[in-house]
Amino acid sequence: MSRTVLAETETNTMANSTFSGPVRTEGGFNVINKAAATGAITETGFSVNSTGQLISLGTRKIQTFAGTLAGTDTASAYADGDVLVELGTLNTDVPDDLVTATKIFIHKATVLVTTISGPTLVGGLSLSATSGTATNAAVSSGTEIVGAGVASINPRISATDSVTEVDLDFDAAAFHVFEPNISAAVASKHLYAFATTTLNGDVTAGRFTVELDYSVM
Repeated sequence: MSRTVLAETETNTMANSTFSGPVRTEGGFNVINKAAATGAITETGFSVNSTGQLISLGTRKIQTFAGTLAGTDTASAYADGDVLVELGTLNTDVPDDLVTATKIFIHKATVLVTTISGPTLVGGLSLSATSGTATNAAVSSGTEIVGAGVASINPRISATDSVTEVDLDFDAAAFHVFEPNISAAVASKHLYAFATTTLNGDVTAGRFTVELDYSVM
């Protein structure tokens, strides 16, 4: 890879560089902001993490989660609202000079079921302020973001839509697309997949991928 340095500061820090090949880094990519008054460095404007599973552009985020039902409890019954699996944590960093974030706004959720669960299983996705809730326990104070319990916002009228949402079918190997346009408290950043049907069967084969498009404001 050839590199042409167009300008450098007196401390030998590159100000502008032109690369003829790809720029590669093992630790992800972060654009920094340096406060004029204090010199403090923050990294909340634009970033891509090292695995590419999280892209942050200002307040907007795209984050991907791997879903597996391998750890579900095959010996006990699941009730409506019980956790299937905790998927991960949403990123709630915001750029400098904005008001303190209070809400997570969910634009879109795309779920690809790659391996069906086996027994009939429908459910949804929920956000909670509590991490570590075990499978087969109720989501703690959850905010449903995907499922029949969501009152989605119609963007044409900026008000609750008149249609009833649908649950996520973990037994259908396909793309499942949802645009809820709803918000949750910024503390509710822990993402869970949950069941809405009572279940007493082995669903450990289930595998899926969740991509969330959301904003933090």
